[in-house]
Amino acid sequence: MRCKSEISQAHIYYNSTDRCVIINNNLTRIKAPIDFVSSAPMTLDPNTAHPCLVLSNDLTSVRYISDKQPLPDNQERFDFCECVLGSEGFNSGMHFWEVEVKESECWSLGVTTELNQRKGRGFFMTDVWCVKYDPYRLLGSGFPIEEHIVRVRVDLDYDGGTVSFSDPITNTHLHAFTTTFTDVIFPFFCYDCL
Repeated sequence: MRCKSEISQAHIYYNSTDRCVIINNNLTRIKAPIDFVSSAPMTLDPNTAHPCLVLSNDLTSVRYISDKQPLPDNQERFDFCECVLGSEGFNSGMHFWEVEVKESECWSLGVTTELNQRKGRGFFMTDVWCVKYDPYRLLGSGFPIEEHIVRVRVDLDYDGGTVSFSDPITNTHLHAFTTTFTDVIFPFFCYDCL
């Protein structure tokens, strides 16, 4: 049974072991540092996947191939940047997800707005908050991660205007962005990741 995101006067937050923790509203001053909301596993949106990205049957992983698949060129699909969006966007609340990048040679991941450009080269020019591992210097913008890591945790606080990245295995903070979100925000994953 899953917990709901709100129960009358209390909020439910999920901790990293997926146990429910109920925080009463009178503890709001310490609510944010305790945990981040996550109600479902992250899935990928196949309608946005670049043709060189192959998604798993359960839509939870993606791999890069050198030959483009014959996919419809719909308006949601990336056609230049080898990216895919998560299937669920966020317009409020706190959320987290972890991404395994253990065997990927280079990757970029983070969040972007729902309306960000997916056609042509303009994706990384605006409304992208991400980190990247790119020893070959092939990828667009993003905060560079110098050491190869196995997993990245992304913490999104939509209302607080922050997205932060960490290595959950070593509990090491990687980077954080602060902004004011006004549009629906989607997770994204780029290139040879996952």
